[in-house]
This record gives sequence, structure tokens and C-alpha cells, in this order.
Amino acid sequence: MTTSIIGKEELESAASVVKKFLAPTPLVRSAMLSDELKTPVYLKLESLQPTHSFKVRGALNAISSLTEEVRKRGIVTASGGNHGLGVTLACNLLGTTARVYLPVKTPELKVNALKKLGAEVLMEGEAWDEANRKALSDAENRGLTYIHPFNDSKVMAGQGTIVTEILAQGLAPDLMVASIGGGGLISGIISAVSHFCPTTRVAGVETEGADCMRRSVQANEIIELDSIKSIADSLGAKKTEERPFNIVKNNVSQLATVEDRSAVKAALDLLNQDKLLAEPAATCCIAALREGKLDFKEGETLVIVVCGANTTVEKLLHF
Repeated sequence: MTTSIIGKEELESAASVVKKFLAPTPLVRSAMLSDELKTPVYLKLESLQPTHSFKVRGALNAISSLTEEVRKRGIVTASGGNHGLGVTLACNLLGTTARVYLPVKTPELKVNALKKLGAEVLMEGEAWDEANRKALSDAENRGLTYIHPFNDSKVMAGQGTIVTEILAQGLAPDLMVASIGGGGLISGIISAVSHFCPTTRVAGVETEGADCMRRSVQANEIIELDSIKSIADSLGAKKTEERPFNIVKNNVSQLATVEDRSAVKAALDLLNQDKLLAEPAATCCIAALREGKLDFKEGETLVIVVCGANTTVEKLLHF
């Protein structure tokens, strides 16, 4: 494992922080996928977090690390929606305010959820990258603390607490599968696996049109997409950053991409058969396994991180 991974002590500290605020999310066996793939498949239901996404873990860890004086000045970030929800809930719990920039095409469901939580919501640009530039400018001009959604060691450490929870729930998977947006989630998972269960392999999945990581790893340099063209809007960073890129490039066991339609079909099947709602940004992992794009042996234990559920049945049906 490369030295750019998050350190063991930082991950242990993050686990202590997250435990103070969040109950462990369920780890459940998927009858549908276990039967279909002929191997035990478990789902880590981050979709059941208070914000219906894993992002609250990293946000809590990052904002908790600030001094009270710095926190009280306020927090600013840019998001496709889920990170903003995590930051806003963390701000509510820690007694500060959240200013969240979103791309103009952010689904109304996420915009309304942010406003309901009390965030100051501002719309900027066609993709997360444009919204992020405005958030960075705001941080400088207003004296706010900026929280990056994936290129922040505290955020990555927070996401890595998914692994320590799974181990505490009595499972040591042979393969963990997680989706990739900017790379913060999978970087945290890779880091935690390397310290706490080093025989576990980690695979990453993107949708076509939001596959900046796969293209970057193939090119051996960070590639910026011209635009995001995918229903998986929460995977919508046009490029990754140096640290998550290096963590993934040097440590991931496999990378795969799937078409939007495959991710949507997987979401509908998961809803119909396992009675669980999830975003295509999560169910792309199911699609990759179904299509044979990720290697595993029969009898190996698989864990899929169901990273979020901030979508609607109507959106899935009308894709």
C-alpha cells in the first residue's frame, strides 16, 4: 500500500468522532444478488444515514476537527447534493452554519432537502467544478472554512469508518465494491482496509460520462472531463485530485464503468426485490458485478457500499 493512504491513527480518531453522532448503518445480506451471483453478497446501507448518504461521516469528522472559534465563523462547500447535506447536518450538530453551492442542474429533491436542513443554498455553474470555484472564493472573501468533498484527509478518514463498522458487525469481506465520484469514499475505504483487514480487495465503479478516475488511471495522469453526462449526478466531478488519484491508482484492485441504463435497472431491481431504494450512483456497483466487470471467486464474501438514496422512483422510471 502506498504511503499516501490515510494513517491508522487518523482513521481510529475518525471512528471515535462518528460514533458520537451516528448509529452504525445496517449490513444486510442481499437475497437477490447472493442468488444471482452465487456468492454471499452484503449491502452496507449508507442510504439509511440521516441524510441518506455516506457523506455525513466525512463532514462530521472534518468539521469536528476545527476549533470552536473557527467553526462559529461558518462553513462553505460545493456539492452535487449529498456532501452538502452531510455538511449541513454536521453544522447543525456542531453549532454552526452551512453555505452550500450547487450546480444549477442539481435535482430539486436535493435542493429542497438542503433548505429544509437549514443550509444557505446557492446555484452556480453546470457541474460541481464551477460551483466549487465559487465556494473557494467565498471562503476567502467571507472568512469561512471550506470543506472539500473528497480531497481532504479528514473527510476521507470519515468515509473510511464504513470499514471499521463492517468489521465490528462481524464481517471481513473478500471484496468491497464502492462507487467513485471524486475518489474520497474509495480512498477512505482503501486506507482503512490496508490497516484493519489487508486481505480485503477494493474495487471501484463509475458510470460512463462520469468516469474521470478510470480515464485518469488509464492515462497515468489526472484527466478532466469536458462535462458530466450521466444520471449519477452525485458522481459528478469532472476531475479528481492528486491524493485520491494516487491512492486509487496505486491500491485499487479493479476499476469498472457501466452504462446509466444498467445502473438504473439495478436500482429498480433492488427496489422491487430487496425493497431498498438507492441512487444509480450506488447501484452502478451492482451493475458492474452483474456484467462480469469485477472479478471474484464463488464463495467469496462481497460487500457493496450502497452510498446513497437521494433519488425518486419517478426519476428512475422516467430515465
